[in-house]
Amino acid sequence: MRKTKHDEEALYGELKRLGQKLHIPTVETFWEFEIRNRNGEIVEQLKQRSHSWVRNAYNLIFTTLAGKDLDDNTFGPGKLSLKDTSNVVMYGDANTCCYIHQSSDAAGWGYRGLAGSHVFGILVGNGINPESFDSYNLHTRISNGTGPGQLSHVQGEPNSITWIAGTLTLKNDIVRYFNNNSGADIDVTEVALVRHEFRPKSSTDTYYMMARDLLASTVTVPDTGQLKVTYTIQLTYPV
Repeated sequence: MRKTKHDEEALYGELKRLGQKLHIPTVETFWEFEIRNRNGEIVEQLKQRSHSWVRNAYNLIFTTLAGKDLDDNTFGPGKLSLKDTSNVVMYGDANTCCYIHQSSDAAGWGYRGLAGSHVFGILVGNGINPESFDSYNLHTRISNGTGPGQLSHVQGEPNSITWIAGTLTLKNDIVRYFNNNSGADIDVTEVALVRHEFRPKSSTDTYYMMARDLLASTVTVPDTGQLKVTYTIQLTYPV
């Protein structure tokens, strides 16, 4: 029998409860789309869980918890490496991607994409490829601009941290706006989180896609309208 959304939420609730009891970190992620027309009126909202952290995210979790360097020049099962958005495998005996003088909260780093940048931060696209654990970029990224098929990418908002004492949950909202000044409606079918870091070993900026989600249904941003995307990442702490 096919599981319903109610059944799935019950499983997530049980997972969170067990995580608290057994002291196992349980991360939950959601994304939300809010579309406004030229008058600022909300015309559509869509929210769902993100199930789509990719291999980059898992490998970064492991290297952090295990205190391990990236150590293989290939990318795939059993390999501790990262693949950037240019399809280049990153590896080697250096810290994974963090730089001592770099702030993940600052504009231009982490997920806080700069105004006009379509290379990192929250990004959207109109590709339809199925979700894949080994994805490293959007299928068809929507570029920044005011031309046909383009959206103006606004600078990412400052991170918003909230502590929910009753449930021992810490959550972070990551927000970015996109304006449609292209002269026509634009469809969006996919969304991603791409992280910008500086890698000391190679003295280069790197961009890692951490999650890619295929929307449950196509969202249309009307001409002269605006899209607001919010990713919420939350962690429940042990009792």
